[in-house]
Amino acid sequence: MSISWPVYSAAVQRRVAQAVARGEVYDYAGTSGAVVDLERLFNAHHGGRHCLSFNSGTSALYAAYGALGLGPGDEVVVPNFTFLATVSPLLWLGATPVLCDSDVAEPGVCVETISRCLTERTRAISVTHLFGNPVAIGSIAQLARQHNLKLIEDCSHAHASTIGGDPVGLSGDAAIYSVGSTKMVSGGHGGLLLTPHDDVWDAALLIGHFKPRPRADLVDPQLRRHAEFGLGGNLRMSPLAALLAIDHMSRLTELSAAKIANVAVLDEAVGTGLVPVRTTDHRVNGTFFDIVYSLPPNEPPAERDKLVTRLVAAGVPARAPSTRPINRVLRSIGQAGNARSGPLWEGLRQLAAAAPSDAELPASTTAHDRMVSFPSTLFHDASCSYAHEIAEATRKVLHQ
Repeated sequence: MSISWPVYSAAVQRRVAQAVARGEVYDYAGTSGAVVDLERLFNAHHGGRHCLSFNSGTSALYAAYGALGLGPGDEVVVPNFTFLATVSPLLWLGATPVLCDSDVAEPGVCVETISRCLTERTRAISVTHLFGNPVAIGSIAQLARQHNLKLIEDCSHAHASTIGGDPVGLSGDAAIYSVGSTKMVSGGHGGLLLTPHDDVWDAALLIGHFKPRPRADLVDPQLRRHAEFGLGGNLRMSPLAALLAIDHMSRLTELSAAKIANVAVLDEAVGTGLVPVRTTDHRVNGTFFDIVYSLPPNEPPAERDKLVTRLVAAGVPARAPSTRPINRVLRSIGQAGNARSGPLWEGLRQLAAAAPSDAELPASTTAHDRMVSFPSTLFHDASCSYAHEIAEATRKVLHQ
């Protein structure tokens, strides 16, 4: 049995222990140390964009949305098929997420589905490179420019994914990465915001890093009078999390190659029994946050759960993707109801009450119901030994 990801080198385990022994467990200044080292690694990987750390990808998204000026009355087009944190920070800002259906040919949104969601109140588009599969960001960025909309890329599933050989996260006004939980680059908890814009960088600094760091790092000197109070948040990353994430980020090419090799073993075993959920052409999934396949076109969605049951009985820890359509999450909240008062609760009630039905978002909901997820967190060893074990068991189930 493979050890579940995240796995860390012995060297970084020693560095973390040493940091704890020295009391290096927080960083307010942000001028040196592990946090800045991690930011510089991401900065270099993304062509020199501003990079700022946060305590989670959700916090990084909140800072991105806030720094881009989104607020009450603003609509933001977001994928229906995404992790909830792509959507939830908009609730804090009073902005309105508009759920966008997936492309019928792949799990992410596309120009056609986004265009159907645009209104005179739309101010931004937020996309997710779901499971590590890059969306067609070039055409989406062109659409955003045509309508004078902000563009945010949620790259939390896609640390090693590329478009035309370049990393994802280079096409929008801001991009965020989670470096928490089971991500390919993980510090346990953490997030990073990237932007080419000085004003977004400055606002994000004030949102999450008041006092010493804005005093030193704000681009606009006139904003330094705000450094003491900031814009209300203390959303800093722990240096211990940064040390752990550096261990992965410094080996990103190696980790990606191992994951790709493991997935290839499973692909060969699956054959025509399932359809790989992947983008094509120059968009490359180098991350595989989730290893997802779909039922063949002639199989009804009801067969998915039957197949999962057979795979589990054969020792394959398969399941439906844990990332599920947001409209279903919101509708379940609305059905439960809540008597609590306050603006956040009221905003959530309104969001839940307005959640579209599955019939209104057919591509994303049907796609999820046809998908089988394999244990990506166990497919990281360079030997591919566990992948071969799971592949053989899967082959027997699919071709028995």
